[in-house]
Amino acid sequence: MLKKAFFGLLHTLGYYSRYTSVLHHPGKQVLTPSYVLDFNEAERAFLEDSARSFNYAIDYSLGYRQKEQYLIRLQDVEVLGNSGAVVLDGKVVVESVGEVSRLAKSDAFKEVSLLLPKKQRGRYTSVLHLPWADNNNYHWFFDCLPRLYLVLESTKEPIKVIMRRDMALYQLETLAFVLRDYPHAQVVNIGKYEKWQIDEFVLPSFVTNAQSGYMPREIADWLRQKVWQGYDVQQSSRKRRIYISRAKAKTRRVLNEQELLPLLDKYGFEVVRAEEMTYQQQVQLFYEAEAVIAPHGAGLTNLLFSEQCQVLEFHPANLIKTHYFLLCKALDFRYSALVGTTGDTKENYKVLVKEVKEWLEGIGVQI
Repeated sequence: MLKKAFFGLLHTLGYYSRYTSVLHHPGKQVLTPSYVLDFNEAERAFLEDSARSFNYAIDYSLGYRQKEQYLIRLQDVEVLGNSGAVVLDGKVVVESVGEVSRLAKSDAFKEVSLLLPKKQRGRYTSVLHLPWADNNNYHWFFDCLPRLYLVLESTKEPIKVIMRRDMALYQLETLAFVLRDYPHAQVVNIGKYEKWQIDEFVLPSFVTNAQSGYMPREIADWLRQKVWQGYDVQQSSRKRRIYISRAKAKTRRVLNEQELLPLLDKYGFEVVRAEEMTYQQQVQLFYEAEAVIAPHGAGLTNLLFSEQCQVLEFHPANLIKTHYFLLCKALDFRYSALVGTTGDTKENYKVLVKEVKEWLEGIGVQI
């Protein structure tokens, strides 16, 4: 009794020290089984380099499994407004936050923060994923919105989608685009310091894996079409070449970018700083792009909205990430990686201009 009261007090303060899995819950509905991707020799070599840079903590060179997609119908759960986590019998549901490692890395479930309980009746779902997707476009487009595809396409009865009011403008816009053709779905807003008690909750699986922008093609195309249509992307014969600069960023800057710019200008590349554009402008730009060069960073998330392009991504030698290689794999884009020097404490590094020129010549980009 004392133990139950103790945990009850902790939960009132928003502190959850235990977790549970619902993968074998009787309410689980598998929508698509898992499958394994095939890689050629060059792709496996890149994945091996990436795995080595992470001391093999993540190693896709031995195979990449696209996990099964599912819905789980849960009864009598709580949804935490400060994180989007789902709680069942006093324990955080791992599948509501992605994976155990994200539980370990985030204090969103283990910080004292008074959460006011509120009883809600009806059928609900949520794709909130905080703090990861808090104004982060990568996590928004790969960890949040794809999960709505599973719910909206498979659930025809009325359902309420729990979100926060304090989302970024592009998140509010693209959420509206996604929901536009699903009148049975209604957005309801949870407060940061609220804890909703819900009778029936539909929990969608995460579609993407760690360090991966790979999405099954039907989901990627669904999301691309929703955003293209929502932003009224215009067809154009104009084909653009863009370089995404991180010169104003705090991390992952290309230290010798000034040496690189004359070459890129010679080959007709525009220098783009995403923070200076509206999201509609970014989507239109990438839709028209035939070639994209960029250091690794969230700006490459917009490759999702390219119709067809070739990609060169820069990485520091000690931190080679696979997110956008796997996105390009899903979209059948031609992808190349250029590994620079070892990154400093802020992951800043240099690249060889000669290697960039060789890539430009190799893909047939003419002056």
